[in-house]
Amino acid sequence: MSALVHLAANTLSNSKAVALYVQYASTLVGRDKACRFGQYLARLLVYMLSRRLATRGKTPGAGIAWVAALSKTQAVLSTTRKVMRSGKFVDFARQFARILTGAAALQQREDEVVRTLGAVHKAGMCVFMLADTLGLAHSVLGLVRLRDAPRVARLGQRAWLAALAAQAAAALYQLHNLRLRQADLDRVRRHITKTAAGAGSSDLPASVGARECAAEERAVAAQRAAAGRTLLLSALDLTIPIKGLALVGVNEGLVALAGTVTSLMGIQDSLAKASAAVQ
Repeated sequence: MSALVHLAANTLSNSKAVALYVQYASTLVGRDKACRFGQYLARLLVYMLSRRLATRGKTPGAGIAWVAALSKTQAVLSTTRKVMRSGKFVDFARQFARILTGAAALQQREDEVVRTLGAVHKAGMCVFMLADTLGLAHSVLGLVRLRDAPRVARLGQRAWLAALAAQAAAALYQLHNLRLRQADLDRVRRHITKTAAGAGSSDLPASVGARECAAEERAVAAQRAAAGRTLLLSALDLTIPIKGLALVGVNEGLVALAGTVTSLMGIQDSLAKASAAVQ
């Protein structure tokens, strides 16, 4: 028995999977993305089951019970996420202040367009999280009493919409700049190739230039992939506040599917960071 206990303890203490789980679960973002995935998956299943029951023209008891259980799961996970991220608006306010003071620009060397769009994103997320926290304190905790809680919720949704739009615009701008940068690299590579052909294969400067050009092209490709992923995430998430504000008649199933996909992408990003921290 003691040998089994020792083996189990050894496995737990040395297991990379356990270490990865602990690192992932210790982050607020990781827990939030996991709960968000469950929330939007439940929303998607509610939509699919409701459609199935509607097409059959009858309401079996088991089907109604499943819809009720999934709807409750969705509501519980939504509230759980609001509790976990309550006060998060302070972090976004701090990031917004850092952008305004120029501290972030000095560290990351961002241009004015990216900096401005980043400020809009942080300000929008700050207002969204503040409205979210006030709604939680009003409807669930009963700590504050809002005169017009739906209006505060709509303000939060508008702020979230503006934040996502700014993030998508920044990604598009970065992709445009990266295309121009890649075009410059293509011209440099053609010049290097032409120079090397004229000077011979043993030309050292041409060889060094080719290696530097290849390294720069790899960096551009990585940045393009990151910007493209951000654009995809923002575009999919935009369907959620658009649906919430009833700006466009977006299908409920599409919104639920978009939330599920972006949650999975967020989990993937969090797992990658946790895996890097465990190494």
